[in-house]
Amino acid sequence: MDGNTQVTPEVETLQPQRPSLKASLRNPRVRLGLAVAAALLVLLLLFRFMADRAAYVSTSDARIAADMIAVSTDISGKITSQRVSAGDMVKAGDVLYTIDDREAAYTLAEYDAEANRLRAEIAREEARIGLASSKAGSEVAARRAGTQSASASVEAARSNLETAERDFDRTQGLFDRGLVPQSALDQSRNALDTARQALLRAEADRDSARAEQRTASIQGEEVRLIELDLGVLRASLQQAEARVDAQRVVLEQHTIRAPIDGVIDELFYDTGEHSLRGFRVALMHDPDAVWVSANIKETDIRKIVPGADVRVKADSHPGTKITGRVTKIHNATLAEAALMPNPNANGVFTKITQRITVRIDLDDPGLRLRPGTMVTVRIRKQAAKDTA
Repeated sequence: MDGNTQVTPEVETLQPQRPSLKASLRNPRVRLGLAVAAALLVLLLLFRFMADRAAYVSTSDARIAADMIAVSTDISGKITSQRVSAGDMVKAGDVLYTIDDREAAYTLAEYDAEANRLRAEIAREEARIGLASSKAGSEVAARRAGTQSASASVEAARSNLETAERDFDRTQGLFDRGLVPQSALDQSRNALDTARQALLRAEADRDSARAEQRTASIQGEEVRLIELDLGVLRASLQQAEARVDAQRVVLEQHTIRAPIDGVIDELFYDTGEHSLRGFRVALMHDPDAVWVSANIKETDIRKIVPGADVRVKADSHPGTKITGRVTKIHNATLAEAALMPNPNANGVFTKITQRITVRIDLDDPGLRLRPGTMVTVRIRKQAAKDTA
């Protein structure tokens, strides 16, 4: 060896040896224990799966549903303002849109003026009726009194005539016996003629008074004519008021309001656009009135009854416990309700399990579940004694 070379003695460090994992797995006892544990775990999972299948009908073909209210307009016109935005919470009666209502307002003012004119005419005719009735009543009463007075004058003149006739007869007898002069007889004859003329005049006055009384009674018919005219005016007023009420409805239709308490999902018009009658302007729903629409296989539908308890898992709220109950089971499959049926035109038939929609009303979860979001449902099967 070279003299400059130093030899370093190798020092062997002794460390305790641990059995490796592979070595442990080679141990028959360890391998047996692991196999038993795995078998027990598989059996437990299989038992839970079978117990769940025996107690529940499960499906992932389910989603949150709600009554989607399409708000439409009854008139066409220019949108003058948009009061809400998509996502806003509104109360029933809140204004969503306003439509230009100037023409409707002018028409309402015109109809109102016509109704006011008819009311004024009715008031005038009612005043005329009062005056005509008072005048006719007074005139008839006066003419009746004049007729009675003329009749009394006739009776007085007839009585005077009878007296004059008796006086003339007595004077004539005295004159024939030469007891009175010719002048007395002439005076008596003159008195008789005067009494006769007075009776004729009194009868003429009575006939004239009766004629005037009839004339006064005929004038009273003017009141009836005015009342007929008044009836026509009142009918015209009712027609005018109906037009006013109808126009108020038209004017109110220019303000589009929310029909329910809820949330605005979508708006279809902006300010300045022209709305069309019958077209929807907004879409909304009540977030407190949502339910689950689940599509159940036809092979499982017999195991479900209304009132069955349901467990729901919402994809939007993982880990949240949501419960509900079945309230309605539809009587037709989804395929029967499809707008576009799928006829078998090529003669090749493939049997596909159909699905039937089930409605599930939720217990109050305190959550804002959005329509259209997906959920998983587990519906408890009916008791065996209820199965037909």
